[in-house]
Amino acid sequence: MPVKAISAKYGVHRGTIPALVRRAGVAVRVAGLDAEQQARASSLYESGMTLVQVAQRMGIGEDAVRQAVLDEGGRLRPRGRRPRATTR
Repeated sequence: MPVKAISAKYGVHRGTIPALVRRAGVAVRVAGLDAEQQARASSLYESGMTLVQVAQRMGIGEDAVRQAVLDEGGRLRPRGRRPRATTR
């Protein structure tokens, strides 16, 4: 569960959560995606999913997906609705 969600649920500052985790003797994971997660996020986005859809599927933030796409050399699609396919 993301620190932001935990801090909102319990009404504490987001900096409190990692401090409590460390105090309990548990390792705090380093922010960011590993190489495999980064490649997967980028691949899902490139397959046509939105940033939000990829984030929800992987349980990560939209910003992490956006950064993964850029780090993998991808390009972000314009925001807004996708253009409708015209049929004639």
